[in-house]
Amino acid sequence: MRLTLPVHVYGHDTDGTPWEEMTTSDDASFGGASFAVKHPLEAHQALLLSLPLPKAFRRFDFGDSSYRVYALVRDVAQLRPGVSRAGVLFLGRHPPKGHDKNPGGRYLLPTDPPPAPKERRQYQRVENAFLNLKLTRLSGDGQPEQEERTVAENLGKGGARVLTSLAVAKGDVIVVEEIGGSFKARAEIRNVYIGEDRISRLNLQFLDAEAPDRLVLLH
Repeated sequence: MRLTLPVHVYGHDTDGTPWEEMTTSDDASFGGASFAVKHPLEAHQALLLSLPLPKAFRRFDFGDSSYRVYALVRDVAQLRPGVSRAGVLFLGRHPPKGHDKNPGGRYLLPTDPPPAPKERRQYQRVENAFLNLKLTRLSGDGQPEQEERTVAENLGKGGARVLTSLAVAKGDVIVVEEIGGSFKARAEIRNVYIGEDRISRLNLQFLDAEAPDRLVLLH
């Protein structure tokens, strides 16, 4: 049911750094809740929540004013730049197994498919490249639909990380073109995330061609 409650969220980044944030719930049930959050989140993260959940939705601590329960992030959707909506599953009084040693890890339910193996980059990336690029988002029939001028923060022969304001998602294919140069290639979006500066970034893998040595060595 739709339920607006104050929620104190405790979490850990992948490197184990703790963080916390106050927010409010959008809805809640016996099994979970959803809420907006500014801190970047990913599916399968474990969180500790503290909220005044109604007794009908609790499994324990019925007499306490605040319900402290571990939860697993099941879904993350961007609401607006810098703010996402997280849907979580209540786990219970105790964290998932291994959480004490790896609080920033990712935890799967028995019914979840196994994670895809991490891709090892074939080429090293050059940081602080700041190469001017044009990104073009294609329509379903392959026609240009939206474009923007941006910069690549890092660059390698096989891909780049770029700033963006395009409405794109992981798995989409866009066209990357060097401004004032000859390099042009289609690229698959391997990841979309929001940086600490609240600007969206794309991790790109070039599909048609490698970046020429003159671009990589120039930086």
